[in-house]
Amino acid sequence: MIQRRWREAGQDLVEYSLVLPFFLFLTFGVIEFSLLYFQYSTIANAAREGARAGIVMPNELCDQTCLDAHVETVATGMITGLNPAKLHVVVEHPADDLITVVVTYDSGFITRMAAEAAGQEDFAITLRSASTMRRER
Repeated sequence: MIQRRWREAGQDLVEYSLVLPFFLFLTFGVIEFSLLYFQYSTIANAAREGARAGIVMPNELCDQTCLDAHVETVATGMITGLNPAKLHVVVEHPADDLITVVVTYDSGFITRMAAEAAGQEDFAITLRSASTMRRER
């Protein structure tokens, strides 16, 4: 019995060293995915709210330039928790009665491990969301 325990003395350490990398990879993968999902949900909401603000004229004196500025202000105001310097809002008018708001956010991975697993050479990833709505007249 004593000799058997002596042969298994390093077994726990070996098992731990084999399982730890997979456990860390899984943990950091969940964290990375959660952060990217939060960022995408935020910009999708910003695009939708920007388009909603653009379908109703603030007043009759507001022209298209004024309306576009109002849409950008509303969309930019919806990005709580994100870096405003990495956000880009583009307002498009594909037709007279349509407005499209495209919001892009330059995000990135926190760990090199997640970037390499996703096939990225650098840590940058661009998230994009667009929303199109029909304007009221």
